[in-house]
Amino acid sequence: NRQISFGERRNQGKVNFSNQFLVKMSSVSLRSPLTSVQQQKLDQCDALRRPVVLGSARATPSKAVSTVALRSRRAVQTVSVAASKPEADFPPGHQNSQWPTGIPPVMGGHVMPSGEVAPKSESTGPGTGAIHMFQYYDSGKDFTILVHKDEAEVASGLVQMIVDASAAAIAEHGSFSIALSGGSCVGALSGLASTKGVEFEKWQVFFVDERVVPLDSSESNFKAAQDAFLSKVPVPESQVHAIDPTLPPATAASAYEFKLLASDCPRNAAGKPAMDLILLGVGPEGHTASLFPNSVATAEKEALITSVINSPKPPAQRITFTMPLINAANNVVVVASGAGKAEVVERALEMQSLPGALPVQLVRPDGALTWMLDQASAADLNQKEWTNPKAWPRSELPKPKRGAKKK
Repeated sequence: NRQISFGERRNQGKVNFSNQFLVKMSSVSLRSPLTSVQQQKLDQCDALRRPVVLGSARATPSKAVSTVALRSRRAVQTVSVAASKPEADFPPGHQNSQWPTGIPPVMGGHVMPSGEVAPKSESTGPGTGAIHMFQYYDSGKDFTILVHKDEAEVASGLVQMIVDASAAAIAEHGSFSIALSGGSCVGALSGLASTKGVEFEKWQVFFVDERVVPLDSSESNFKAAQDAFLSKVPVPESQVHAIDPTLPPATAASAYEFKLLASDCPRNAAGKPAMDLILLGVGPEGHTASLFPNSVATAEKEALITSVINSPKPPAQRITFTMPLINAANNVVVVASGAGKAEVVERALEMQSLPGALPVQLVRPDGALTWMLDQASAADLNQKEWTNPKAWPRSELPKPKRGAKKK
């Protein structure tokens, strides 16, 4: 038996029992009586075979008796506890774990300094509990970075890439499915209006994300695409797939997913729509489409299209492609230009972050991934270090040199 005395000493940390054994309440002798609530909590701890902690203390165990001075809120008492070996049926542990012989099947149940009993926690072993909404990838995937001189060259390079992808898809299966993003990305496509030799009549045009606003609103991605090039090329109106902005966001997302599934968009081996080309932009905080950092929509695993009702960037109500649909594509191009995108490009391509913190890092399509940049947005990349496993990927931005102006 080990005895722990609870006396009148303040601010000594928490009681820390050895990790080599569990403790079980065996007897309680009181210098002042416990209340019925405290007695109930002690009984709960006894049932759970956990140590009881009634306040703050520091333990100094020895071979025989360990004495801990602790100030309780309501009582000063002496508690005797018996050490016992871990159960034989504990889940396997690890030699470097605090439970080298196995994870206790039940934890918690002790009385916290607040006087409340800690909730009981059960474990069936490592890797068998609840799955976090974001997951790490098992391995990396190759991608291409194209750096152009300036935004104008990015736009012309993007137009040429679309023309080439269109010709390849039409030659392979008779149509070309493309998903457009809003903002500067769609604005860069104005050159398509004057491009010759493109079979626009075989295009199926979708929108990666869309604001739930009237289609003639200045905030509509549909209107932006119409103004940039769609109204000037012979894509049949029935093959330009806009959302129904009169519907609530969730209903609009479901209706748009049905429209996608009913289209001639090619399918992958799993039967999921595999767009020939998806164009993405990237926001300064790492969002892409309308998938924002650490949001439920970004973590969506099942739906192809989902709604966003509280976008941190107005308008608040939107619909968006999900990561499963984006990553099923045959080709994905992420477009970023201008000095204002330099930091997020560096963070996305060179730094490791928690899954979901930079949604654009979750873009890993089954097909090809291309980043299309200009010199300004690529200015902070350090490609020479990419083959050095000790220098890349980094976990923090480099410190500015002395005398250098902050960005």
